[in-house]
Amino acid sequence: MVYVISKDGQPLMPTTRHGKVRRLLKSKQAKVINRCPFTIKLLYETTDFMQEINLGVDTGSKYVGFAVYSNDKILYQSQLELRDDIKSKMDDRRGYRRFRRQRKTRYRKPRFLNRKHSTKLNRLPPSTKSKVNSHIKEIKYIKSILPVTNLILEVAQFDTHLL
Repeated sequence: MVYVISKDGQPLMPTTRHGKVRRLLKSKQAKVINRCPFTIKLLYETTDFMQEINLGVDTGSKYVGFAVYSNDKILYQSQLELRDDIKSKMDDRRGYRRFRRQRKTRYRKPRFLNRKHSTKLNRLPPSTKSKVNSHIKEIKYIKSILPVTNLILEVAQFDTHLL
């Protein structure tokens, strides 16, 4: 599968015609943008014939699956592993900060009114924020190489205590 981007940067339908892609590259009518996944950019004007393309996202606590399909044909698949070390890194950071503040340094001003971030409304914890940003980053990347028309987000909530 070769992903195609138009002259003005808009994603077009991907192709499996590798001979045509090779001829376009050889005659300098296209250039390689990315090698993995293999993406080319056309250097001439073309018509924008699009089909309906669906992006399905299966969210999870550790892994997130992405699949792009059109007419029962899979165009792109990927699996993203989410970070799970942010909480421990924040705990380490807090420990270093507390140790630094408890040392007997003569010139350190006492600090106690520095809790602005935790009192903001609609604030997400850093671990949750990282997971949301990972989802958004991968969706933006997929939309940069494929002309996605529909986004299907599967969100499943279940009680792990019942398992």
